[in-house]
Amino acid sequence: MSIQEERPQVLLLSSNLRRRYAEDILTALALPRGATIQFRYEAQYVAASLQQRVATGDILHQRALIGFIADATTPADCFLLPVRVAEIVAAECVAEVILFKLRVTDHVDLDDYSLSRAEINAESRKAIDKIVEGNGGTYYPAVVKFPAFPIRTNGDPAQLWISVARRLALHPTFENSYFMRVDQPVHLTGSTAFAFEPQGRLSLGDLQPARLPVSFYSQRYTETPKITLTCSTDGRFLRVSSDDSHDVALRYDSTEFWLQPEASSFDALTHVTIRLGPAEAETTPVAAVRFPVIIKHSRMRLLTRVGLSTLGAFLVATPAILGAHSSLTARILLAVIGSAFLSTATIVMGRPRS
Repeated sequence: MSIQEERPQVLLLSSNLRRRYAEDILTALALPRGATIQFRYEAQYVAASLQQRVATGDILHQRALIGFIADATTPADCFLLPVRVAEIVAAECVAEVILFKLRVTDHVDLDDYSLSRAEINAESRKAIDKIVEGNGGTYYPAVVKFPAFPIRTNGDPAQLWISVARRLALHPTFENSYFMRVDQPVHLTGSTAFAFEPQGRLSLGDLQPARLPVSFYSQRYTETPKITLTCSTDGRFLRVSSDDSHDVALRYDSTEFWLQPEASSFDALTHVTIRLGPAEAETTPVAAVRFPVIIKHSRMRLLTRVGLSTLGAFLVATPAILGAHSSLTARILLAVIGSAFLSTATIVMGRPRS
């Protein structure tokens, strides 16, 4: 597939002017395919041609290229790097702020990019100059007119991810950061992957435990501050049934967290948060991923509970129906079996603990 065929229609850049902006880049790189992230821009930073397409709605479902930019107005030190491809699933202007909801898709292949910061700086200057030239002489971090970047999207996602991470780590913003990659959740007892819904929500049944593979990488390792990898949920509708925290003592490794949906009598919305970094972030960006999870109440479980309750109630009532002339042993046995069915339906298959 050619670069022209892969070329996204929108370029959305996030900078290092705020720690949160840099963390958006780490999040975009870490999210599993199909999850969503939101980018926010004041209207003055969005090119007029892109604002018009947001207003008409024809920007929806277009491919966007997410990138990191630093020192855009400094000729010698500018740094521009593609990070991830996404699909725009929602875009709106709210009180002079334009919001883009993005569903991340492909990782980008940066094999054509050097691992020399000086060479990336030189190529970044050329790209920024073309962005400025194509947008009336003004630099905007959100545009539809931008040069074609030398990227592809085919290849092993893990290799593409670490290729981007190594180049981001060349910039001082990320030189001490840990990069994270969260793969798509997989069924705990099999290889079936759980796909995200179009709106970026993960759907799990209350009988579908999942394992969440997580990998991490850092350009350098230091003893202090202490780095931890954690997984947290609400603990009621979804809980972590494995260790929920790992001390990171290596530059790169992989692990997994086990997610256990709790049975309930209704569908529930909760969240999973994966965080990698020191407890106190200070100025170093921290990789964090948070995505919504819908716990769907099993209709089969409901039917089974109703069936067991009905059968149990009938068996408990049967001795009275049979009367005193029937076998005492049979009446006791039927009552015990009925009680067991009722206990299973109300206790074993009942609501989770609050």
